[in-house]
Amino acid sequence: MLRNPLYLLGLVLAVATAACLHFWAAARRRGIAKDLGDPGMLARMVPPEIEARRRLKAALLLSGLALVFLALAGPQWGVELLTTRSDARQVFIAVDTSLSMTAEDVSPNRLEKAKRELAQLLAALKGDRVGVIAFAGEAGILCPLTTDVEAAKQILAGVSPGSIPVPGTAIGTAVRLAAGVLQRYPGGKALVLLTDGEDHHTDPAGAAAEATAAGVKIYAIGIGTAEGNPLPIKEDGSGALTGYKKDRKGSTVISRLGEKTLVDMAASTGGAYYRSSPAEDEVADIVRRIEGLERSQGVAGASQQYRNRFLFPLTAAFLLLLAEMLVPLRGSLAAKKSATLLLLCLCLLPASAQAAGSESDLRSGNKFYHKRRFEEALQRYRAAQRPGDPRPDFNSGDALYRLEDFDEAAQKFHRLAEDPKAPPEARAAAYYNLGDVLVRKQDYTGAVAAFRRAVVLAPQDRDSRENLGVALRMLKHPPPPKKKCDKPNPDKKDDKKDQKDKSGGGKNDSPPPPSAPRPQDQMSKDDAQRIMRSVAEKEKAAQNRMQQITPQKRPPSEEDW
Repeated sequence: MLRNPLYLLGLVLAVATAACLHFWAAARRRGIAKDLGDPGMLARMVPPEIEARRRLKAALLLSGLALVFLALAGPQWGVELLTTRSDARQVFIAVDTSLSMTAEDVSPNRLEKAKRELAQLLAALKGDRVGVIAFAGEAGILCPLTTDVEAAKQILAGVSPGSIPVPGTAIGTAVRLAAGVLQRYPGGKALVLLTDGEDHHTDPAGAAAEATAAGVKIYAIGIGTAEGNPLPIKEDGSGALTGYKKDRKGSTVISRLGEKTLVDMAASTGGAYYRSSPAEDEVADIVRRIEGLERSQGVAGASQQYRNRFLFPLTAAFLLLLAEMLVPLRGSLAAKKSATLLLLCLCLLPASAQAAGSESDLRSGNKFYHKRRFEEALQRYRAAQRPGDPRPDFNSGDALYRLEDFDEAAQKFHRLAEDPKAPPEARAAAYYNLGDVLVRKQDYTGAVAAFRRAVVLAPQDRDSRENLGVALRMLKHPPPPKKKCDKPNPDKKDDKKDQKDKSGGGKNDSPPPPSAPRPQDQMSKDDAQRIMRSVAEKEKAAQNRMQQITPQKRPPSEEDW
């Protein structure tokens, strides 16, 4: 397959023109020789190899010229995954789809008013990554973060009060969901919240504090009025009004705008609160504030394309043209051949020597690692570093882990995990080891995020899924401070049987692949199960103590709107 097949026409024309010039030059030489004297006598005076060498030089020149045009045509074969990167901000839009949003104190009702404002907001955020969250009694992501604003607008158009089947208004749950996703991204992060603010059971203030810790600014738009309005109940088919929502005591429910909650949440995160207006001027101000946030570089999309292989014909053309220059018309070819080989060796020597030296340092580092001489291994790995090869950096992180330099090890693994040029399996392995390091640092929130990314990149990896579960338990119930001999590593598999393929210090001479390494001091499956049972027992004991303090259960909420 050719990217620019029109260059093949140029190939034919160039080769034909060069061939014609060659034959014209040969005919002109014969004509000049005929004018000078007897051609037979002149032929005896000229060395016999000249004519053959002229033909050889012409063939080399024509072949090199043809290969140059073939390279310009852009031969392609094989498929590669291409990721495009862009500078963007991350914005989640959370819209309330609870029954209270059907109140008609704004026209036509609260939900339709919110959807209209959100459509304007999405149109103004082109170029940024936007996502849509719907929430009622629970929260769910309807559209993950994407630069495809039109897709987000289509998803938003389908939002209805039944999008989340659980009744109620869980503002805190929606904020925590958005903050949990946005905390993985650098740069400016924002959550635009459209709701009537009625929430008394999901701790919106605590959720706002978590959003602040994740660097998320909340811009809240209150939909509704302080006086409130009853909630109409309409038939599904005709939309005819059949009555109004009643509570359990039989009283008509009046849904009012809860501004205080939204004002406090926005203020605590450094954002802003707006009351929805008929002119919808608040949308422009929110866009202006979001545009003032810092942009971060990230993956905008991925696509498959054919691999460009123009270097193959271009390299062959270079060698042929070089050979044509070095073929003499007279004299011995041996000296020229020797000079050609020497020149090629000198060109290739630096690259080959560098590659051989790097591989030697890498193998030497692996030997030191296997002998548990991690300082020497680290030095060798650093000497083996070269652009485009993630193995020395990965093994350096593993050696730093052994030396308990967790800060630098975390930086190594994080840099490799975020490298878009690395294959997914290598990034998954880096995220896995990053999770181990963060557990050792007792950063359970970061460990959970790292293991989650490892699961996303390598969903078939059972170790990552199991470690994610253990890290989540540790996050919920942090273990007590451990002695130096204790290891809060949540690994669940004993990989010693194939250690040479899973760590930086493999036994074989060839450097280990960075696709699935694991630290060598992993726990066995039985040990990990004992940890999980211990954590579960502690959780059960804590629940029992809470029941003893408050033996009466809290009655279920009567608010389902």
